[in-house]
Amino acid sequence: MKKFFGTIFIVVYAIIAITITVLLLSYNEYLCSEINGYIFYKVVDDTLDPNFKKGDLLIINQSNPRNIKIGDKAFFYQNVSNSEYYVKYGEVTDITEQINRTVFTIDGQYQYDSSYLMGKEEGSYFYHNLGTILSILESKWGYLFFIVIITLLLFLEELYELFMELKYGNELENIKG
Repeated sequence: MKKFFGTIFIVVYAIIAITITVLLLSYNEYLCSEINGYIFYKVVDDTLDPNFKKGDLLIINQSNPRNIKIGDKAFFYQNVSNSEYYVKYGEVTDITEQINRTVFTIDGQYQYDSSYLMGKEEGSYFYHNLGTILSILESKWGYLFFIVIITLLLFLEELYELFMELKYGNELENIKG
């Protein structure tokens, strides 16, 4: 029974560790993970309030600019500086087609080029407080303690089991059995 729960723990832990690693390796230039047409955005402040709270995780279905229509609610990247950005959420109130780009007006006042489009709300997923947990696991210290050190401890335990098996062999099996 103990071995069964140990195996379940290792499988669940491996899934979590692989998922966090893949999310970290798939960061885009805005520090959001992009996987298979979805953008993972962790709400880090109250700028999207009242719709989304700090600590929420938004999994935004990337949209083609041609699929956005007036009245759709959409998410856009908003650059503050070279290394800092926000996410703007609002209703598309106007669409202007230009030579090589489309400009969207959000809430009647903010204009965004189609290159800053994340996706529309329809087809996206939202999870309360999961963004906080993901932020902790993706941080340098969180990744070190929850992924690297636990993996190291599990590896050392397996190494210990191997050495015990090699050293004592059948004697160890007789003691356990």
